[in-house]
Amino acid sequence: MLRPLARVVTKCDKKQNAYDTARLNAEEAGKRLGIRMDARFLYEGVNAVSGNVIDDADFGGTAGNGVAPTINNIDDIFGLAAQLFDEQNVPLDERALVISPYFKKQLWLRIAGKESLLGDKTAEYGSLGEYDGFKLYLSNNLTVSARWTPVDNPADEATISIQGITFTFQSVIGTTAGNILQTTSTAVTIDNLVALINAGGVGDEINYYSLSAANKKAVQMWLAVDGTTYFEVFVKGGSTLTLTTSEALDLWSRQVQHCVGIRPKMATDMVAQIDPSVEMQRGVSNGKKGDFALMLSVYGIKTFNQGTNELLNLKIDETVM
Repeated sequence: MLRPLARVVTKCDKKQNAYDTARLNAEEAGKRLGIRMDARFLYEGVNAVSGNVIDDADFGGTAGNGVAPTINNIDDIFGLAAQLFDEQNVPLDERALVISPYFKKQLWLRIAGKESLLGDKTAEYGSLGEYDGFKLYLSNNLTVSARWTPVDNPADEATISIQGITFTFQSVIGTTAGNILQTTSTAVTIDNLVALINAGGVGDEINYYSLSAANKKAVQMWLAVDGTTYFEVFVKGGSTLTLTTSEALDLWSRQVQHCVGIRPKMATDMVAQIDPSVEMQRGVSNGKKGDFALMLSVYGIKTFNQGTNELLNLKIDETVM
């Protein structure tokens, strides 16, 4: 996977700032590339075999919904995760769980803040220690997902919003970014919405109109699944969701944060041929004079069939956070 990005620090920027603008921009760019890679890797938890999924149904609730972790059920969550990995013959000393800040908070309440109960920390980035046989890692780059179900075909000029990006249903497509052609069929209208998202925000300008440049970059980390009467969106690295709909009877449901259980270095292969890096060069382009930065990383991620048995998709209720 190739991720080239470009930024420019103009001579005026450098002159009017008291700090090293170019250096700070380069460092920030490198971090953002690393975050993207991390988010893409953690999305692989969604590919766990169906038997390695923990959700609300395991605790007497509704299948597909996330479970709300509490001090009363968090040990049961770990116990069930351990059982699923036992059944898949994942070695006892090769189990990790990547959790969110909210899950960490509930675990901290359970152990009354006694950090010693997590064992010795390692020098690995994000490591929290170990609990109930799992090495714990903290991340803000987990995948989140939600399902939108319209009660009927969206009305003309109805809207939905995901992470602040607005999609507007129109009987005539127009030229406004994010417009979706509202057809006479709910299923086809949903097809158009899904197509725009999965095209990285690039429209065919007939059935769905392109997003702005900034929003295109955002939806490149999304995946839309077409359910005919609904659609589901997965936001890689989203951690939490912001969702709206203009029609009162339409429903956002199954708002889930996907914590990831994994057999490290085995379940999913990730090869970074070029680590996140930044190269600077002075020049003039498009009327700007300054330091041009090219950010680049080359990497690949793949989970093979056996690896899906060594992944765990722990669905957490995102609405309680």
